[in-house]
Amino acid sequence: MRRLLTLPLILIILISLCTVCSCEDAPDTSVTMICLNAGKADCILLSIEGNYYLIDTGYKHTADLMLEMLKREGVDRLKGVFLTHSHKDHYGGLTALAASSIPIDAFYAPQYCVDGNGAKHPLVIAAARRGQAVQFLQSGDSLDISKTARFDILGPVSFDRENENNNSLVMRLETPDGSILLTGDMKFEEERDLLKSGLLSMTDVLKVAFHGDNTSTSDSFLAAVRPRVGVISTSSAEEKDTPSKDTLYRLAAVGCETYVTQNAESAIRLVLDDGKITVSMENWKQD
Repeated sequence: MRRLLTLPLILIILISLCTVCSCEDAPDTSVTMICLNAGKADCILLSIEGNYYLIDTGYKHTADLMLEMLKREGVDRLKGVFLTHSHKDHYGGLTALAASSIPIDAFYAPQYCVDGNGAKHPLVIAAARRGQAVQFLQSGDSLDISKTARFDILGPVSFDRENENNNSLVMRLETPDGSILLTGDMKFEEERDLLKSGLLSMTDVLKVAFHGDNTSTSDSFLAAVRPRVGVISTSSAEEKDTPSKDTLYRLAAVGCETYVTQNAESAIRLVLDDGKITVSMENWKQD
């Protein structure tokens, strides 16, 4: 009789142990997005399942802030560095990054650039210092991060030969814990291209385009993406019309809670975890 009772007990214990082990072995799929306060410039660090990606590098004179962010976050390798477009407030920190000891697996830029993608392209120069080449991305490309996370390249859809902002790399990060739409400095014209293409869909977090200027983030665009949280990288001291009151109003009208980097001492940290979004203001000077 005791032997008959022992077998079910052993099975229960084994099942319990397997459940505990599977929970302990389950990977952390949460996503962290850190938007650096680099004045009007853009510089964003993404942490996805232990992989780090840098989106733009800020100004040349804010490069030390970028390197401090990487150091504080324990970044010992960058899986990818993306340049959304070739303006100084996005590529300024590339020289310092290329001179650093941080390994970089890949460099990415949009296929279109007003000044061309030759040897004078700022990301081509930075990659060449590492003995590496740049992968130029186009709408429809996809970069796998893991079995469950990826970057989908949405834009640019067409080449704007006059305004480099409309050649901005637009990417959607898709993960089990939520989505992020990264927009560079695209203006109304690139938004219209994306709307016509049918590539836009609802997102959890929006990196608001063009520093919150009133020539981007239209009502039609927001109706398509309907973000829950938005982040604007800007400094009103440098660009007095940003963030635009009209842009902030349009974001609020779709229920988007918006944060601006100039309101954080050091950076804005967003964490996406199982559909929840946690936002905190970082002040590294207090540490």
